[in-house]
Amino acid sequence: MSYDLDTSSAKAADNINTSIRESGKYIGTITRAEALLSDKGTRGLGLSFKSKDGASADYLDIYTHKKNGEELMGVKTVNALLACLQMRGIKDGTIKCEKWDNTSKKRETVEVNGYPDLMGKEIGFLLQKTLETNNRTGADVERLSIFGVFSAKTELTASEILDKKVNPERLAKMVEVLAARPVRDNRDKGGRPANVRAATSSPSGTGFDDMDDDIPF
Repeated sequence: MSYDLDTSSAKAADNINTSIRESGKYIGTITRAEALLSDKGTRGLGLSFKSKDGASADYLDIYTHKKNGEELMGVKTVNALLACLQMRGIKDGTIKCEKWDNTSKKRETVEVNGYPDLMGKEIGFLLQKTLETNNRTGADVERLSIFGVFSAKTELTASEILDKKVNPERLAKMVEVLAARPVRDNRDKGGRPANVRAATSSPSGTGFDDMDDDIPF
């Protein structure tokens, strides 16, 4: 057989099994939308994401409700995600996704409870590097968190979509804010436990506050 150069495939070869490690603006697809339930009964949405260049970000976990039903700040991020995808709601169900298996020491395809309607959706994220304290070992760890959400097609943010705007203006300002603070330090410094901060904190730049009754989709 013969081969013809596929430039997209050639570029992708440089990014096989690479991970997103730096703060920045990314467009890609949702590869995992898992329903989360912590040991303490806190519920949330666990996302994994693959950018257009093939790099991935795993465990972009958003906690939304305490065991007693009290809302956490992460609810705003989930609502921003729905608005940017122009979805009025999502229902849980079974999804297939890749997760790290500690026994086999490799990524395995598993079936978990999640949100099928989010799987494969194209979305834009502003991701911020976060420093945290490992609750078991006390060691410093790095992870990425969702700083902002925007439409991959229009670059409109949630508030702009709900306000029926057509020209994206807010995203550029959010990028400037992220560039000024590319690293968020949530490490335990002897105050509130790190796991409490992780469950209650929320990125500050989602561009979304309250869902209006006049939803344009």
